[in-house]
This record gives sequence, structure tokens and C-alpha cells, in this order.
Amino acid sequence: MKNDVKAIKLITGEELISRVTEGENNTLILDTPMILQPIPTDRPGQMSLALMPWLMAGKCKEISISADNIILQDEVKDDVEKNYLAQVTGLTL
Repeated sequence: MKNDVKAIKLITGEELISRVTEGENNTLILDTPMILQPIPTDRPGQMSLALMPWLMAGKCKEISISADNIILQDEVKDDVEKNYLAQVTGLTL
């Protein structure tokens, strides 16, 4: 697992999208983690999802997190991966 884009569900209930590499001592290194945030749409009763930085005030691009704080991780859908990579790199795919 070297910089694979993954969907990660934390024990707090947060769902992150991030490039992930394995760290030492049961940790994962998250590169530019973003959180899925529900936002209202123009249609009543419907929501959309947006990617927002996980740590709004944080300086570090890479964050180490204990694997004990992760419920699961999975591959991301192609459109979500393209959206994430476009946001973190500034390049449209």
C-alpha cells in the first residue's frame, strides 16, 4: 500500500478520503486527508457530498494515525478518487 487513495472510517464515525501508506508501530500515514461533508442542495430534502480538509487549521500535509482508530478502509469509487486527486493536486483528471 503505497499512496493508494482509500476511504477510511474512523471509530469517531468520520469518513476520510486520503492517500495512505503504512507507517511503523501499527500506524498509517495519511497524505492530505479530506473528510466527506454533507451539504444541502437546491432540491428540498436532498443532500450532496463535498470533500473538505480534515484538519482545517493544521499545518502538516502528512498525518500519522494509529490503526486502532480505524474501523475499516476500502477502495474508493473512481469518481470520488478523481475528485479527491483534483482537489489535492490542482489538476483536473
